[in-house]
Amino acid sequence: MRAPWPRIVIVIVAALGAAIFGVARLFAAPSAPEQASQNATVDGLTTSVATAFWSKMDHDMAADAPGYQMPPQMMPGMPEQGQERLVVSVTVTNTTDGTRPVGLGDEFTLRVGEGGKRVTPHSDTFGELPRLAPHNAVSGQIFFDLAREDLARSPGWLEWTHGGTTSQLVIPLDGAETGSNHQH
Repeated sequence: MRAPWPRIVIVIVAALGAAIFGVARLFAAPSAPEQASQNATVDGLTTSVATAFWSKMDHDMAADAPGYQMPPQMMPGMPEQGQERLVVSVTVTNTTDGTRPVGLGDEFTLRVGEGGKRVTPHSDTFGELPRLAPHNAVSGQIFFDLAREDLARSPGWLEWTHGGTTSQLVIPLDGAETGSNHQH
């Protein structure tokens, strides 16, 4: 009679692999925007992303642009060399009968790539809005500085963290070369 060891070893290795894979999935960052949705609702606040586009800046930082290229440190608020400004338009709606606290400028992060690299906002147009009244909405834009290639090579999504809950939102990047001439 043959010993059952090879079968037992295979079962143990398979069980360990499944356990490790399952635990790794619990702690892994989202890897693609397939997990993202068009909108998310947390604590009575519904957030949706309307548009996203690359902003046309007044000073062209491209290496092949005509004329003298001023370094970024001489132009406060401009993206660093090799980066461009992505504009993401967001609407947050309070669907409840009560006032809800918000910190919109601090609640959004851009995630890029298979590992979900975090890109913090450069700025936003939400201001210091501390709360949102019942059945009201606020729309604003969030500005991120990053290399255009970062989103061209791999997926990206907007991450919204509110009240300890994190949601991933689709970024409908239209591929437009220019957008509004927002200046910082």
